[in-house]
Amino acid sequence: MKFLPRALLLTCALLGAGCSMPNAKRDADDQQRRLMDDTDERKARLQARGTLSPQEYEAMALKMGWTTKSKDGLPAAPTTEELEKRVKAAETNR
Repeated sequence: MKFLPRALLLTCALLGAGCSMPNAKRDADDQQRRLMDDTDERKARLQARGTLSPQEYEAMALKMGWTTKSKDGLPAAPTTEELEKRVKAAETNR
């Protein structure tokens, strides 16, 4: 009779330990989502303050790697001209 309570306690302990194990993929996804939310909030604050001119804002957005999002939430694809400018800028910075 003493075996059943011990087995039940061991089973519950193992189940509890298994459920509390960290999930690296979920944690990474949450961290990435929070980072994007923080970035969006910073962009909104900079635009709302008006401390930067539109040209300065665009230069900083390019430097920081910010992209503009379209209606469906995906970043807009860079144009060929933008890609060529990035390549030329990278070549001159070598």
